[in-house]
Amino acid sequence: MTVRRLPDALKVRAQNQPDSVAHDDTHRVLTFAQWDREADEIGGGLAAAGLKPGDRVFLPISNAHAVEMAVAVFAVLRAGGIAVPINVRLSPTEVRDYAALVEPRFALYDSAEALAGLELAGSWHVDSMPRDIAALPDQSLLDADADAEILATSGTTGKIKGVVVPHQDLLGTTTGLEIDTKSRSTLHALPLTGSGGNLGVLMLPVKSGATTYTQPKFDPKGFLELVRVKKPNLVYLVPSMLRLILDHPDVADYDFAGVKYLMTGTAPLPHDSVKRASELWPNLRVRNSYGMSEGGIGVGTSNKEQVMKPGCVGKLPPHMQIRDEDGNVITQANVIGEIYGFQKHARRYWRDEEATAASFKGGWTKTGDLGFVDEDGDLIVSGRSKELIIRGGYNITPIEIETVLHDHPAIKDAAVIGIDHEVLGEDIGATVTLKTGMSTDIENIRQWCRDRLADNKVPRTILILDELPLNPNGKVMKRDLKPLLEEAAKAAKAKRTSA
Repeated sequence: MTVRRLPDALKVRAQNQPDSVAHDDTHRVLTFAQWDREADEIGGGLAAAGLKPGDRVFLPISNAHAVEMAVAVFAVLRAGGIAVPINVRLSPTEVRDYAALVEPRFALYDSAEALAGLELAGSWHVDSMPRDIAALPDQSLLDADADAEILATSGTTGKIKGVVVPHQDLLGTTTGLEIDTKSRSTLHALPLTGSGGNLGVLMLPVKSGATTYTQPKFDPKGFLELVRVKKPNLVYLVPSMLRLILDHPDVADYDFAGVKYLMTGTAPLPHDSVKRASELWPNLRVRNSYGMSEGGIGVGTSNKEQVMKPGCVGKLPPHMQIRDEDGNVITQANVIGEIYGFQKHARRYWRDEEATAASFKGGWTKTGDLGFVDEDGDLIVSGRSKELIIRGGYNITPIEIETVLHDHPAIKDAAVIGIDHEVLGEDIGATVTLKTGMSTDIENIRQWCRDRLADNKVPRTILILDELPLNPNGKVMKRDLKPLLEEAAKAAKAKRTSA
């Protein structure tokens, strides 16, 4: 058959390997034939309920029903609708605001709380999704250039936006990582609502024929056990998950036999995690990836030398550039600029023309991330442009300081931000959490930094917290840390003044 839209690709996959396992969330195993049939049945059920092409369908479905999420996404697409995956960890206010933007007509869910107060034409729990295969629209008549999904951005710095992903984008999406096609099975615990979890591991079986194993709810010990039982040849962990696994007291009892690759991404990878993982599993190929929901771009490391460079995400590919503040391409090595990515099928923000115009220009996407290319041609990601600290006229990237903090033997996690300063403009604030059973104090941490950083990069304000605030995708919510650090800085100044 002719593959015009992503659901067509699932049909072809089901014809070629019907009994192969596509998804396994430990509660249910889904073959390609089952996936294809249920997508038809439920897609027809949605159409019979009144769904029209272009209608949005909210999908607040947790990883406890990862199989049902995979079915629901493709059912919506088969019905001609636009799938809107929603992380069930979003607050009620965030969900209401997002619903006001997207205006969903229907919902398929496993978290009724996520739908509280929403006006919908119909909603069904994943255990009782509507089925009517006779009402399924003729797939050849659906617009191949239509929008397929709206993905919520992570919202670490502001209000959640919706990134629109068209069908042609999904058909052409590639991570640029050769290991995706080599992997026959992937184990992960990413939420299937963000770019990595949705466009990556949820759709991976359709694109490569591989099996996706999903841990229903992440916990380090359980993940290690799944590695032992499922024997995947690729594991995908965000940096925060990887650190929790490395810190688990039983981690040395698991040899990751059969696993060829450890893939990580979605957030900066602390360098000490790379070193620890390489020492613990010397035969494992650690790979660090970089991409974003807005850009649909991807790049990743391909060898150990690259992985061992802090912040390195692989060779700068032709579809990516480093540009200065005026938009000019930077060709010199080691000069920091903003990362841009080119995509044939450019994305946009849902009903936000101003933000779309600012981020998407001529097929190129402003990522908002800073980086530079070193002498080897490798791309080094330095952090978010909004996170760049300008202290006394000097540009300082938080990741450089965070790397030093992560190397401290007692520190588990660290986050560095700029805080307001009446003379310098901005000063450096740092928050850290400590490893279980370890102790240290602020002066010890500050001295550790003095021994390893230029004087103007040493954090003047440091807080030791029980935990760092994380968003649903495991990224640190730095905006929540700023008031804490600024209050601590004011208190320290008042103390010095009164002394």
